[in-house]
Parts: sequence; C-alpha cells; structure tokens
Amino acid sequence: MNNKLSASLRKGAIIGASICALSFAGWGTANADSYYDQFGGKAGVTALINTFVGNVANDPHINYYFAHTNIPALKYALVNQVCMAVGGPCKYTGPSMTDAHRGLQVTTAAFNYLSQDMIDAMDTHRIPIGAQNYLLAILASLEPQIVTANGPLG
Repeated sequence: MNNKLSASLRKGAIIGASICALSFAGWGTANADSYYDQFGGKAGVTALINTFVGNVANDPHINYYFAHTNIPALKYALVNQVCMAVGGPCKYTGPSMTDAHRGLQVTTAAFNYLSQDMIDAMDTHRIPIGAQNYLLAILASLEPQIVTANGPLG
C-alpha cells in the first residue's frame, strides 16, 4: 500500500474513531485502564512524549509554534495529560487548551501536522492501533479549542 493511501485510510480511521469514541463515551464501552497498559504505563507515555516532542521539533511545518516554549515544562504537562487521557493515575493540572493556545493562530493544517507527528511517535513505540485511535479521538475532540486561524491549507 502506498504512503498516500495509507495516510488517507488512517485519517478516515481517526475520524471514524472520533465519532465512535464520542458516540459510545456515555455507554462506558471504552476501558481506559487497558489503554494505559497498552501505552506502557507512565514510562511508556513518557517515552512516547519524548519521541513526539522530538518529531515536532524536527517538523518544519510547525516547529516555529514552539520556538519560545519551555520544552521540559511542555513535556511534563503532555505526559500528565496523555497519561490521564489513557486511564493512568496522572492528573493534568495545566491550562485549558483554549488558554494554552490563545494567540498562537494555529491552523487546521498545523493541527494535522501535529497529529501526524503523534501518529509517527505512536508507530515508533508500537502502540496498538486501537489504543492509538482512542488517543487520536481525544485529540480530535480538542481541535475546536486549539485551531483559531485560517491559513492556506486551513
């Protein structure tokens, strides 16, 4: 399968997973505790975030958004946020996504590049696709709080 087709199928899976996760959230069908295990616990989430932040730093499409960011603080917040999101014992106490991204003029294209950087990090760490889609559905649900600008690609 070529890379473009694979990426298109993955984006379709993300949208489908987002719809399913949001639809079934009230039914209690997702077992977040098992996702935490699939991410490798806190050590696995920490390794994932280190890879993800490295991917973002090397991504010329979006790395300028992070030029003045305190990277250790960002990693700490992301580890806690992802750990909590996948059912771990961590607690995210940082700002809301709206507050954290205020004034950054994040475009849909930038959000999509960031999402791809996370997918690449999860693939590197061999996170199972179901667990990936669970986290991507959560990320997708945050898009309206993060994307605040229009650009040439959205």
